[in-house]
Amino acid sequence: MAKRAPAGKDSVNVSKEIRELVEGNNAIRGPEVIAVLKEKYPNFKFNENSVQVAYANARRKLGLSRTVAPRPIGRQPIGRGARPFSVGAVPVVGGDVSMGMLQAAKELLKAAGGDAALAQQALKQLAALLN
Repeated sequence: MAKRAPAGKDSVNVSKEIRELVEGNNAIRGPEVIAVLKEKYPNFKFNENSVQVAYANARRKLGLSRTVAPRPIGRQPIGRGARPFSVGAVPVVGGDVSMGMLQAAKELLKAAGGDAALAQQALKQLAALLN
């Protein structure tokens, strides 16, 4: 792709103008930059999106705004985690699961020290005693 010709007498070097504005006044905002450029060059039509991009780039080059570093690979993403466990998704062979049954299962897991295999073994032994 060929390089563009430098700005002549008819056109405006927008990024240069914005850079000078930002260097002169660090607290200037994006809409204010557009207003100043329109006031300075009333016959020139500015693309406001391009002006905003040039403004952001000028602030970044001057160290006035920070860029957010990407998260390291392997880290969990920020935001909502997995969906919560729903009772309706559990296949039940012998009937419906009630809240009381879930609380009893929770207590059993607490008593087993959080070991699900040990809790299953206890339930199997209990089932064998009942039969």
